[in-house]
Amino acid sequence: MSPAPAELDLPADWLATHPRLPEVCVQHGLAQAQRVDFVVKSRPKVSRARRLLVPGYTALDRAGEYLGHVKFVKVQDWPLCARCLRRRHIGLAVAAFLFFGGLVAMIAAGAAQASVEGGSKVLAIPFFLGFVAIVASPWPFSYAGLPKLTHTQAAPDGTAVRVTHPHPEFARHFAG
Repeated sequence: MSPAPAELDLPADWLATHPRLPEVCVQHGLAQAQRVDFVVKSRPKVSRARRLLVPGYTALDRAGEYLGHVKFVKVQDWPLCARCLRRRHIGLAVAAFLFFGGLVAMIAAGAAQASVEGGSKVLAIPFFLGFVAIVASPWPFSYAGLPKLTHTQAAPDGTAVRVTHPHPEFARHFAG
């Protein structure tokens, strides 16, 4: 088995035509359990010089510049193995549990604090833990994201989907 390339560029136009992708997972090389559709985006760099040297350049201006340069590419029928699906489902479940559990803890602590005469400093603990859970919830959500599972991102100009570190079984499908 020959080593897989470090990066593999798949043309966006070709991916839009429902191509026949390999029947193995890009990350593990295992047989597909499900095919998914998703969108990948490029990661443009926002100019540091403009950020530092232009007076009044706000986060809103930076977001506008970023959105002006970001490109989105639709990917269809991408194979995922059972391990990737399990990671996705567990990550999304943990993220939902942290977010909604934290929200319930904060609301319950606030309601209990309001109902206790004179207040209670002990109720600050579940309120703080709920806040920490909400702040931590994006991490498992990102961990379970399809671009992270599939090792994909759009090329800066949006003409291709770049796959980083594909499994040799997946890359063999695109060899010469």
